[in-house]
Amino acid sequence: MQNNSKSVKIRKKIRKVKIGELEFDVILADNFIKRAIGLMMRDIGDGAMLFLYKKRKVSIHTFFMRYPIDVIFIDENRVVETTTLPPWRTYSCKRYSTAMLEFKSRDVDLEALIGEEVKFIF
Repeated sequence: MQNNSKSVKIRKKIRKVKIGELEFDVILADNFIKRAIGLMMRDIGDGAMLFLYKKRKVSIHTFFMRYPIDVIFIDENRVVETTTLPPWRTYSCKRYSTAMLEFKSRDVDLEALIGEEVKFIF
Protein backbone atom coordinates (compact mmCIF):
# COMPACT_ATOMS: atom_id res chain seq x y z
CA MET A 1 0.00 0.00 0.00
CA GLN A 2 1.12 3.50 -0.70
CA ASN A 3 2.01 5.68 2.23
CA ASN A 4 -0.58 8.42 1.68
CA SER A 5 -3.66 9.57 3.59
CA LYS A 6 -6.05 7.51 1.44
CA SER A 7 -4.19 4.24 2.11
CA VAL A 8 -3.98 5.08 5.83
CA LYS A 9 -7.77 5.55 5.95
CA ILE A 10 -8.30 2.25 4.13
CA ARG A 11 -5.94 0.40 6.47
CA LYS A 12 -7.78 1.72 9.53
CA LYS A 13 -11.00 0.12 8.23
CA ILE A 14 -9.70 -3.47 8.30
CA ARG A 15 -12.09 -5.44 10.52
CA LYS A 16 -11.37 -9.09 9.71
CA VAL A 17 -8.53 -11.23 8.41
CA LYS A 18 -9.11 -14.53 6.61
CA ILE A 19 -6.38 -17.13 6.03
CA GLY A 20 -7.62 -20.37 4.51
CA GLU A 21 -10.42 -21.62 6.77
CA LEU A 22 -9.40 -19.31 9.64
CA GLU A 23 -11.18 -16.00 10.09
CA PHE A 24 -10.42 -13.45 12.79
CA ASP A 25 -12.12 -10.30 14.02
CA VAL A 26 -9.16 -7.97 14.46
CA ILE A 27 -8.11 -5.10 16.64
CA LEU A 28 -5.83 -2.93 14.54
CA ALA A 29 -2.68 -1.86 16.38
CA ASP A 30 -2.81 1.56 14.77
CA ASN A 31 -1.10 3.76 17.34
CA PHE A 32 1.98 3.71 19.55
CA ILE A 33 0.14 2.58 22.70
CA LYS A 34 -1.67 -0.32 20.99
CA ARG A 35 1.55 -1.45 19.31
CA ALA A 36 3.55 -1.22 22.56
CA ILE A 37 0.98 -3.07 24.67
CA GLY A 38 -0.19 -5.56 22.04
CA LEU A 39 -2.01 -8.43 23.74
CA MET A 40 -0.46 -7.87 27.17
CA MET A 41 -3.08 -7.75 29.93
CA ARG A 42 -5.79 -8.28 27.31
CA ASP A 43 -8.13 -11.19 26.63
CA ILE A 44 -9.47 -10.96 23.11
CA GLY A 45 -11.19 -14.34 23.04
CA ASP A 46 -11.19 -15.71 19.49
CA GLY A 47 -10.09 -12.38 17.99
CA ALA A 48 -6.64 -11.24 16.95
CA MET A 49 -4.46 -8.14 16.90
CA LEU A 50 -3.15 -6.96 13.53
CA PHE A 51 0.07 -4.96 13.25
CA LEU A 52 0.88 -3.18 9.96
CA TYR A 53 4.33 -1.73 9.28
CA LYS A 54 6.89 -0.98 6.58
CA LYS A 55 8.58 -4.07 5.14
CA ARG A 56 11.22 -5.31 7.59
CA LYS A 57 12.28 -8.15 9.86
CA VAL A 58 10.49 -7.71 13.18
CA SER A 59 11.13 -8.93 16.71
CA ILE A 60 8.42 -9.46 19.29
CA HIS A 61 8.14 -10.50 22.93
CA THR A 62 5.54 -12.04 25.20
CA PHE A 63 6.64 -10.36 28.42
CA PHE A 64 3.73 -9.95 30.86
CA MET A 65 1.53 -12.25 28.75
CA ARG A 66 -0.81 -14.58 30.62
CA TYR A 67 -1.16 -17.14 27.84
CA PRO A 68 0.78 -18.46 24.80
CA ILE A 69 0.16 -16.77 21.46
CA ASP A 70 0.32 -17.84 17.83
CA VAL A 71 1.93 -15.34 15.49
CA ILE A 72 1.54 -15.15 11.71
CA PHE A 73 3.88 -12.93 9.68
CA ILE A 74 2.48 -11.65 6.37
CA ASP A 75 4.07 -10.17 3.25
CA GLU A 76 2.41 -9.42 -0.09
CA ASN A 77 -0.86 -10.92 1.22
CA ARG A 78 0.78 -14.31 1.92
CA VAL A 79 1.83 -16.04 5.13
CA VAL A 80 5.64 -16.06 5.18
CA GLU A 81 6.41 -17.33 8.70
CA THR A 82 4.59 -18.57 11.82
CA THR A 83 5.44 -19.34 15.42
CA THR A 84 3.90 -20.12 18.80
CA LEU A 85 5.31 -18.23 21.77
CA PRO A 86 4.75 -19.03 25.45
CA PRO A 87 4.76 -16.14 27.93
CA TRP A 88 8.08 -14.44 28.69
CA ARG A 89 9.82 -15.22 25.38
CA THR A 90 11.26 -13.24 22.48
CA TYR A 91 11.21 -14.06 18.78
CA SER A 92 12.84 -12.55 15.70
CA CYS A 93 11.16 -13.19 12.36
CA LYS A 94 13.65 -14.54 9.85
CA ARG A 95 11.69 -13.24 6.84
CA TYR A 96 10.74 -9.74 5.78
CA SER A 97 7.09 -8.93 6.40
CA THR A 98 4.64 -6.03 6.31
CA ALA A 99 2.05 -7.33 8.77
CA MET A 100 1.80 -9.53 11.82
CA LEU A 101 -1.26 -11.23 13.29
CA GLU A 102 -1.22 -12.26 16.98
CA PHE A 103 -3.89 -14.37 18.65
CA LYS A 104 -4.38 -16.66 21.65
CA SER A 105 -2.72 -19.99 20.84
CA ARG A 106 -5.11 -22.63 19.60
CA ASP A 107 -5.06 -26.00 17.91
CA VAL A 108 -3.97 -24.78 14.46
CA ASP A 109 -1.31 -26.29 12.19
CA LEU A 110 0.60 -23.04 11.71
CA GLU A 111 3.20 -24.60 9.39
CA ALA A 112 0.43 -25.57 6.96
CA LEU A 113 -0.51 -21.89 6.65
CA ILE A 114 2.83 -20.83 5.13
CA GLY A 115 2.20 -19.64 1.58
CA GLU A 116 -1.56 -19.25 2.14
CA GLU A 117 -3.27 -16.14 0.81
CA VAL A 118 -4.31 -13.56 3.41
CA LYS A 119 -7.53 -11.61 2.82
CA PHE A 120 -8.16 -8.34 4.62
CA ILE A 121 -11.89 -7.70 5.02
CA PHE A 122 -13.17 -4.14 5.48
